[in-house]
Amino acid sequence: MKKVLVFLAVLVFLCADLSAAELKIMSYNIRNGKLLTGTEIVLEEPAKIVLGVDPDIAGIQEMDWHATRSDQRDIPEEFGKLCKMKSYFAPAIDFQGGKYGVGTLTKAEPIRAYNIPLPGKEEQRTLQVLEFEDYVFFCTHFSLTAASQAESVPIINAEAKKFTGKPIFIVGDFNAYPNSTTIQEMQKTWRILTPDEYTFPASDPTIRIDYVMTWKETGANVEVLEAEVVDAPSQSDHRPIYVKVKF
Repeated sequence: MKKVLVFLAVLVFLCADLSAAELKIMSYNIRNGKLLTGTEIVLEEPAKIVLGVDPDIAGIQEMDWHATRSDQRDIPEEFGKLCKMKSYFAPAIDFQGGKYGVGTLTKAEPIRAYNIPLPGKEEQRTLQVLEFEDYVFFCTHFSLTAASQAESVPIINAEAKKFTGKPIFIVGDFNAYPNSTTIQEMQKTWRILTPDEYTFPASDPTIRIDYVMTWKETGANVEVLEAEVVDAPSQSDHRPIYVKVKF
């Protein structure tokens, strides 16, 4: 009988261990591939940073799709290939004959991918959503306007409530400080996973406006294994961030 109990205990432990998932999540505003001090698009430089981090999924902000200023290049597709990941683009606005918005790079195939509009007084913004078998991923780039940011939070929360039983992660350039009304409001329903360190400007960061968060309703068991602001002082005007989580 004791042997049976020991066997069952080991079996339960192994099953519990196998059910846990680890995920490395990154967020990076790449400035459309322009270096901190340059005007030319050099996608290879931020791509090296992504390859060095080797995330499972990465939310990317500020990318053109067939816009005149980028010589009609498909920046999301090119960047995905350089990073050796699948690329999904979410346009926020029409721009110079093409589109401008955010994107997600992922190693795994999502069940579905879509985006919904967010307000922006200076320009419309978007929330990109990718659903996977065991988690959901949001990527965004908030407006510069505090009022538009405030309007965005309930829209994002409403979208998160559509998913049950899966942890949800949101990443992005929120254009808001930790003590801002925007981030304080976000923290009522989201938990920040990234370290309390500055992310902008990349050369000598003095403010923190980039975050990775998890939805509190389904992310109670999300454990942070690693979290870092990456030392990348010139590959963009933002420093990238990442977390490795277990859930």
